[in-house]
Amino acid sequence: MNWPESSANGDLGDGRPASATDLPINVDSVREAITRRVEQGYAIYPQGGQTALDFGGIPRRPGVVIETRALDRVIDYPYADMTITIEAGMTLAALQSTLSEHRQRLPLEAPHPSRATLGGVYATNTSGPRRFGASRPRDLIIGVSFVTGDGALVKGGGRVVKNVAGYDFPKLLTGSMGTLGIITQLTLKVRPKPESSALVWAPFVRVEEVAETLDRLNTSGTRPVALELLNRSGARLIGAPLGLAGGNWVIVAGFEDNAAAVAWQLDRARSELGSAEAVSLEGERATALWSALAEFQALETGPLSVRANLRPATVVSFVVGLDPDRWAVQSHAGNGIVHAHAVGMAEMDNLAAEIERLRSRAVSDGGNLILPRCPSAWKERLRVWGEPRADWPLMERLKQALDPRGAMNPGRFVGTI
Repeated sequence: MNWPESSANGDLGDGRPASATDLPINVDSVREAITRRVEQGYAIYPQGGQTALDFGGIPRRPGVVIETRALDRVIDYPYADMTITIEAGMTLAALQSTLSEHRQRLPLEAPHPSRATLGGVYATNTSGPRRFGASRPRDLIIGVSFVTGDGALVKGGGRVVKNVAGYDFPKLLTGSMGTLGIITQLTLKVRPKPESSALVWAPFVRVEEVAETLDRLNTSGTRPVALELLNRSGARLIGAPLGLAGGNWVIVAGFEDNAAAVAWQLDRARSELGSAEAVSLEGERATALWSALAEFQALETGPLSVRANLRPATVVSFVVGLDPDRWAVQSHAGNGIVHAHAVGMAEMDNLAAEIERLRSRAVSDGGNLILPRCPSAWKERLRVWGEPRADWPLMERLKQALDPRGAMNPGRFVGTI
């Protein structure tokens, strides 16, 4: 089977045209579409809002897009139990709107929330600055349904929080990149919306002050839900549109709770941050900054972007090694996650050498470095999924067990998956 000559029937990402795009309207039609297309010899490429179309490796063989956006219903919402079951094509923004009617929310962020579907958010394991205090995606999912490459509907978990029956498919599907099946339904834990939400934006000149300040915040009586460190370029991209003064470094601390608790934490944080230029943002200004922080990872300032995971204690020293004239950086300092975008154009050889240096540093710290965005022609050389890990063979065996034909999103994930 050959690749189509044009993308008239859809786009698989990385310049690979789709042979066709199917638009199922319910779970049964998802199962029918997968079964029919696999029997025809096609690979299956799930898509939602196309916010991560080029994320991962290059599609390995011709195939068909299965678009999930029509699967956008609320299945069950017992709001007193603080859970909700929804179809995976619902967007994050639509879900938050539904939950807000009962003063609840899903404490999870993703770029482009009006386009990002919940199935896509979970398939790519996407999160934002609130991850520090509000948990990871895998901590908020308690049930999942998905359709495998042979058209079987598999369910795991349930609709109640205290459910331990069966295999933990909800966590297994989180971050699986659509390589085990198409997520069709999720049951999620939700939380009350906080009465108040605010942030402190604190510029610094010296990196030594940054390290000392983060150490103080680690033993603080405050309880930030976000703790971000920005370099000069990252601070300019995030703060300038909001009229916030930059610096060589900026620490952003976010707080959410009842109004009295947030007011106390803001006062305490300003004192502990020790920055003469620190400003507090509340109301609409806080909302705008929360959004800008969540959107940063989707910015395109140059040819590629990297994401490193480290021990939180080594974030500052790692970020110091990134030239702010060449890299715009936002790090979730409390979690040890660093997002960095290359600034301007650069030769692949130069970038390759720097990425290997940074990856070696991350691996020596027990982490890794991947490339969420990268030109297709560079992906193999730059190893978008980072240094191979000991658990990759286990993941390949799981793939073989659940997708023996290798039909689901081939080429996108690690190793041979």
